[in-house]
Amino acid sequence: MPIHYGIFRLLPHKGYYDSVCLMEKENIKEKDDKLTVYEVSYLLLPSLALEQVPGKAGALKELLTSLGGAIISDENPVLIDLAYQMTKVVGTTRHKASTGYFGWVKFEITSEGIVAVKKTLDANNEILRYLIIKTVRENTLLNGKMKLQKEDKMRRDEDIIDDSAEVAPVVAPEELDKSIDELVVA
Repeated sequence: MPIHYGIFRLLPHKGYYDSVCLMEKENIKEKDDKLTVYEVSYLLLPSLALEQVPGKAGALKELLTSLGGAIISDENPVLIDLAYQMTKVVGTTRHKASTGYFGWVKFEITSEGIVAVKKTLDANNEILRYLIIKTVRENTLLNGKMKLQKEDKMRRDEDIIDDSAEVAPVVAPEELDKSIDELVVA
């Protein structure tokens, strides 16, 4: 039976078909065995009690390690205001949220493991939204987003202080009058 790939067709003659199938299977195995670095960002429902939030974040980390993942870094969820109102339907209840507990975890896992993570996150009724991305192992944020805002403010404050340091030295009134007279006469 021929296989169609776009406009090309592979015919099962002279063992060519078998070798193509074997090569594809080997490539898939190589990709599955390789660990990839991912980051999952998530929003927990604001209806959770503040005491429950660290437990939910810990449960997510345990899920990742139980599926064969290795945690690289994370940030505990903090309550943030959302840019727009989001809705999550759980059973027959519609939860509307304008705030949520935002957290993230960077981890390393196989491609089979990430499929299981996605299925589990889809089934979790306490997660408002989540996003899984491929990323690099190195830290791209210096201690998280919330701390970066503080650093930005500190930099702005330092710039203000630096600008004020460039004030001209104090000049005696007699010298000032003399320099004005020289400019007017000229």
